[in-house]
Amino acid sequence: MYQDDILKINPKLLSTFISKVVMALETPSNDADFIASVLVEADLRGVDSHGATRLAGYVKMRDNGLLNPLAKIQVLDSNSACTLIDGDNGFGMLGARLGMQTAIEQARKNGIGMSVARNMTHTGLVGYYTMTAAKQGYIGIAMNNGPQIVPAYGGTTPLLATNPISFAFPADKEEPIVLDMATSMVAAGKLRIAEKKGEPIPLDWGLDRNGEPTDDATEVLANGYLQWAGGYKGFGLATAIEVLSGVLSGGTFGTGTPPLKNFGEDPLISCGTYIAIDIEKFIPLNDFQSRVDSLVQMIHSSNLNPSSSRVYASGEIEFERKRERMQNGIPMSDSVYNELLSLGHRFGIESDLLK
Repeated sequence: MYQDDILKINPKLLSTFISKVVMALETPSNDADFIASVLVEADLRGVDSHGATRLAGYVKMRDNGLLNPLAKIQVLDSNSACTLIDGDNGFGMLGARLGMQTAIEQARKNGIGMSVARNMTHTGLVGYYTMTAAKQGYIGIAMNNGPQIVPAYGGTTPLLATNPISFAFPADKEEPIVLDMATSMVAAGKLRIAEKKGEPIPLDWGLDRNGEPTDDATEVLANGYLQWAGGYKGFGLATAIEVLSGVLSGGTFGTGTPPLKNFGEDPLISCGTYIAIDIEKFIPLNDFQSRVDSLVQMIHSSNLNPSSSRVYASGEIEFERKRERMQNGIPMSDSVYNELLSLGHRFGIESDLLK
């Protein structure tokens, strides 16, 4: 199989470029800047499936009437600790931003805040929103549902999305603990990256049309389905996320959510839940951060098995990767780079993205 060359992209230039493309869709500049920050953060942390590779798909969604670039995101109902949001079929990042911001404000006053949002599109890196809470000294929790692409455990009919979930816990001297994971073995976007690069995928990522493991990303995306992380346990967690996001918000869930085979050409509707917890309502923040540091150090002190050179806390690899990519550039396949160049040509945006 043909594999792309890898280029090194300047993060700041990439962010500016993405923002200009999103503004070309008529999205206001401050919202476009935020959307760009979410995509570039994903690329910096090595979650390439949720980074700049998504931009061409968002443009297609707008072109096909599947994304509202001028969405009027609004709070439908709110009280001291709970908020219901409608995303108006706009960029999911903007609904998720409002969801976590509102949850933090409520937690500041009442100890805990929870927002549920419906009628959103793709929200990008779910961990972005929990890290926003952690940076302000709160525990952050976020999750969302999405299109029918994964069947119930033991079934063959697509029912749920990969239903990602994230937790972030602030630390002191150590990096925050950040869990950001799909409930399937991997996010569907990782298969799309492999498909663009012409690379095989691990056999435990997906099944073909006959329910057999395959290393062909296109077969999984077009005719097969992803596999749950931990089998029935991953499916159980995904079901809980479906209830907390789709069912609780009054939005779409299960077979009521349109299926997705082709990103940008099929509807992508999601609902999300955003929770912030004020640590100070339990113990002093400094004490909590020190205790998180101690936990991270306990993880680091674990005895290693023969195949390991180091033990990491959740999110630690991504923080290290971000530091390296900020200095040396974001690695990008030439297929994704050429997609960006095509978008630049279409909208009259010039930029030398190379590091």
